[in-house]
Amino acid sequence: MTRRSELIAIDVEDLDFLEDGTGRLLIRRSKTDQAGEGHVAYLSRQTVGLLKAWLKAAGIKEGPVFTRIIGRGTVTYDKKGKGRIGGRLSPEAVARAFKAVARFLKLPVEDIAGISGHSVRVGATQDLLALNVDLASVMREGRWKSVRMPMRYGEHVMAGLGGMARAARAQGRDLV
Repeated sequence: MTRRSELIAIDVEDLDFLEDGTGRLLIRRSKTDQAGEGHVAYLSRQTVGLLKAWLKAAGIKEGPVFTRIIGRGTVTYDKKGKGRIGGRLSPEAVARAFKAVARFLKLPVEDIAGISGHSVRVGATQDLLALNVDLASVMREGRWKSVRMPMRYGEHVMAGLGGMARAARAQGRDLV
């Protein structure tokens, strides 16, 4: 549930892979944490596996986790093997990457048009709310200080889970 700016700021040093296969991510600074107090986020086994595979394939041992790829689809280092030539991703590159994945998955053109650098954050919020995860937990994961954005993102999901929807189900008024 990272914001674009948080995602591109992740360094290898911010990752902690645990023995049980899960992990933790230190988000050093965010829109709602300008003082840089930090936030520790959970990483699933699947996410840890994918991160480890990426780091190994790209030969990344320190510094930015997500970098530009230049040329033949590889992370390119300078002649001394120290710095990565491509540099850290830009926030705009996140949206382009998400759209590229959507095209690869052959999603409908109208769906691809609606994808942004925030889409994963919105979708994760909707997933948590659909699973009936309490709002306080959703807000913690998204690092929100007010209910405004998670409720806006989950508006359609919450309509189907709200009081009227529950009453209709309980009273058998939503059966076909």
